[in-house]
Amino acid sequence: MSNWRPDFDPTHLYFVTTTAVQRAYIFRRDVIKRILVDGLYHLRVVDRTELYAFVIMPNHVHFIVRCREDDPLKDVVRDFKANMARLVVRQYQAERNSRALGFLASAVTRPDKQRFKVWEDGYNAKDVFSPGFLLQKMEYIHHNPLQPHWQLAECAEDYVWSSARFYLLDEPALIPLSDARELL
Repeated sequence: MSNWRPDFDPTHLYFVTTTAVQRAYIFRRDVIKRILVDGLYHLRVVDRTELYAFVIMPNHVHFIVRCREDDPLKDVVRDFKANMARLVVRQYQAERNSRALGFLASAVTRPDKQRFKVWEDGYNAKDVFSPGFLLQKMEYIHHNPLQPHWQLAECAEDYVWSSARFYLLDEPALIPLSDARELL
């Protein structure tokens, strides 16, 4: 994954992508997806971000956020990934899922720093520079589960692990969102 990140501007939205280690499908189960969604919600509740859109895929996460001036995007993503890694590992430990834990342990490149590796290093962030770009990225997020290689839902609003219902049906998403339509 590219680690390209724009200079942080707290007035801008960012389209963020972060990927599971070795692009493994470690987020495919609903219990793990719930952990990640709750992590995004936590960022919003503790007032670190305004969350506009998201999707949890089997091996990656996309979201659109705006961060506070005193809490830059790089810090928010770093903390999200660290906290979610701890919770995902804890879930696998509680389940005594030795296969998953073995995989996550085998992915570690610096055992002096960590026991398990859940995420690829870095993340990709793109500055949402125009209303057209915002709409394009939101459509991408909401239609990603429908891609032929995923086939996770028949229609975007049926995939509960995204913000599609909020935007396409005016129904609540799993977590509260800031409404990007107000910015258009």
